[in-house]
Order: sequence, then structure tokens, then C-alpha cells
Amino acid sequence: MDRVVVDSWIAANLLDTDAWDQVSEQKQTVAVVQAERNLARWYPAAELVVALVSYQAVWELQGNDPTLKYQKHNVKSVSDNGESISYKDGQRDVVAPDVRQILGSTAEELKAEEEAAAEQRQYGGELV
Repeated sequence: MDRVVVDSWIAANLLDTDAWDQVSEQKQTVAVVQAERNLARWYPAAELVVALVSYQAVWELQGNDPTLKYQKHNVKSVSDNGESISYKDGQRDVVAPDVRQILGSTAEELKAEEEAAAEQRQYGGELV
């Protein structure tokens, strides 16, 4: 997908564009390519329309924020003088929230759910 198309969509549809606006066109292009690659892997059956790629590209760039990088590694707080780091449960989702809201669970997550359900099934037989 063309970066210019994504740039136009972002300018017309998103309020929080700081992560997109603050990087070079080269970084924007890389974010678009990365977003397309990730979405194609996570949602192989989905049509990658400009809205989905745009949401994910901005999300990818927001992940470069140092604060969000700490969150990605489950860091809850950092103290310099005391040299302490506390961790939290969970992790920043790799899928943009808007993309997840539109497309739902990734193919990998659906497969894991199906496998878990298959393990719990009982096939035939009688209770004795």
C-alpha cells in the first residue's frame, strides 16, 4: 500500500497522529510495510484496506515511544536513584486496538482456542 494513501487517510480520520507526524517519510514507509506484513500474518483471510493498515502503522510507530517500550516489557515503574524496576502483569498488544475491534482474534489465537476446545471434547462412549 502506498504511504501517501495511508498518510492522507490518517490526516483525515485520526486525531492522535503525533507518532506518525514526528517521523520521517522513510520511517512512515517502513511502518506501512511492517503493518501490512504483520496484518497479513495475523489475519490471512482479511482484506487489508487502508483503514486497517493505517491504524496498525500508527500503532507500530507508537510502540517506538520509550514509555511504551517499557510497557511492552511489562515494566510498571522505573526508579533511577534506587535503581529499582517493578513489573506488571500483561503486555502491550501487538495488534492495534482498532484493528482488533474490527477483525477480532488473530488466526493464531483462533487456532489456539480451537485446539483447547478440541482437547476438552469427549468422543462417544458411555459413562460407566
